[in-house]
Amino acid sequence: MRLLAILSVIFCLAAHAEDHQKQIWMKGEEYFLFSYQASTNILISESCIPLDKLKCDAAKALKKKHSLQSPKTNVGGKNPGAIVCKDLLKKEIRILKNHKDDENSFCVFEDGSMISAINLQSLLKE
Repeated sequence: MRLLAILSVIFCLAAHAEDHQKQIWMKGEEYFLFSYQASTNILISESCIPLDKLKCDAAKALKKKHSLQSPKTNVGGKNPGAIVCKDLLKKEIRILKNHKDDENSFCVFEDGSMISAINLQSLLKE
C-alpha cells in the first residue's frame, strides 16, 4: 500500500511539464520533495519555489552575494559544494537517495530547506 502511494505521488509529479520538475529524495523512511529547474540546473527544496521570492534560507544563500574564498587546502576529490556548505557556510550535509538509488549531497539550512551541494560551488571566488 505504501509503495502504491509513493508511485502515485511520483506519477502525479511527473505529469507536470514546467520549467521545474518535482523530485523525491529520501533517507531511510524520510522523504523530501525537491524542485529541479532545468533552466538554471538548480535542485532545491520545493518549499523554496519560486526562487525569486526568497521563501527559504537555501534560496537566500544562492541569491546572497558571497565573497567566499576557496579553501586553501587541497580538497582531495571532495565535492566543492559540500566544502562550501560544511566548512564555509557552517551548515550540515545530508546524503539522500532517489528512487533509482542515486545519491546526492544536500546542504541543510536552519529552516530545514535544502539545496544540492553542487549548486553552492558557484558561490566560491576563483
